[in-house]
Amino acid sequence: MKLSVRFFLVWLWFLSVSISFLPQAAGVEPKIQILSPKEGSRISQEQSTVLVSGKVGSQAARSDNVDMMLVIDISGSTALYAGADFGDPGGLPDSSFGGFGRPQISIGGFGLGQPPFRNLRNSVLAAEVVASRRLLTQLNSQTTRVGVITFSEGARLLQPLTHNFDQVKRTLDDIIRSGPYGGTNMVDGIRTGITELMGFGTSEKRADAIKVEVLLTDGFPTLPIGQGREVAPQDTDLAINAARLAGKAGIKVHVFALGEEALSYPRAAVGIAHESGGTYTPVSRAADVLAVVENISVVGVQQIQVVNQTTGQKSTQLRLAADGFFSSAVPVVEGANRIDVYARASDGSTGHDTITVYYQSGNQKSLDLDVFLEREKNLKLQVERLGKSQQQIEQDVERNRQDSLSRPAQMPPPTENPR
Repeated sequence: MKLSVRFFLVWLWFLSVSISFLPQAAGVEPKIQILSPKEGSRISQEQSTVLVSGKVGSQAARSDNVDMMLVIDISGSTALYAGADFGDPGGLPDSSFGGFGRPQISIGGFGLGQPPFRNLRNSVLAAEVVASRRLLTQLNSQTTRVGVITFSEGARLLQPLTHNFDQVKRTLDDIIRSGPYGGTNMVDGIRTGITELMGFGTSEKRADAIKVEVLLTDGFPTLPIGQGREVAPQDTDLAINAARLAGKAGIKVHVFALGEEALSYPRAAVGIAHESGGTYTPVSRAADVLAVVENISVVGVQQIQVVNQTTGQKSTQLRLAADGFFSSAVPVVEGANRIDVYARASDGSTGHDTITVYYQSGNQKSLDLDVFLEREKNLKLQVERLGKSQQQIEQDVERNRQDSLSRPAQMPPPTENPR
């Protein structure tokens, strides 16, 4: 154990020296690029709704490129029920323990041996995977790279940063097939993410990209100091210190704390998000993460609005992805239509762009519009299956956040069955 801690401290020093030479960015008002349709376009189609898409960002984002590392907790407790049925979980592989081995299960962060046979597709682990896939479907693979790391007893890089989102989806499916096991080495997950995002590991270095970790966990650190047998405050300190280093490197860690166990001792999750400049999203029922995972923004823009100023109508469907790409369905009328896009940054500053397009009713349908509307329908159904509205879930998250911030240092309840 002493050797591993000494190695971590040497790694920490090396990375600190490297990071000290990185430039620091300052934030300004958000910028907007309407990519489609182009200014002055003449559109002839059957639908009287036009698909308007583009990219928003702030100067703090520094680049149109995004590197996102999904850091997923696969510890034993993620075998537990997520709190709601997902319905059709989007084609997740069948992962009953009988077919893929029986992982350890844990209560209070500690392993308790073998769980009963059941299917993992409604587990906390499945919620993490489905949420990751949901986030992935909204990102732009041309400018955004995604990688996958899992952590339990240690961290494993399953997928280096890539533009190949199909490969990322296959990697996420493999996580379900392998199943949960072991304790919660959160610091190893964070620092492996830093290593990859900085180009010190397997992933190809990309200096101009916005760098972010999305960390999903249902617990709190129990390794390496606690060795999975006890809750050692030093493990939390190590995780927070790693997040502080990430922040200095310009890497924000957005933390999703899933379930009552994670919320019972939120010091690590709160500290990791705060020290890195990321967001902390506490979800008391793990399945509800599906409704809030896309609320993060890695480009410093929190909200957009698309309006047809000619008619006064707002977009009927609007999707703003974490990497700043947006799509919207905007009602139009015959002739000229002035369409405005407004963006609001995290600091409250606003930006604006406008185009004029000319619409004429035609016989052909816009396939891109139909694909977008169908995807939005499926995403909405995915949340509706949770049995709570989007607004209810977001209100629950806000209450949990306020509660966590009022008691971040509280120790977790003791367990009667340490491993």
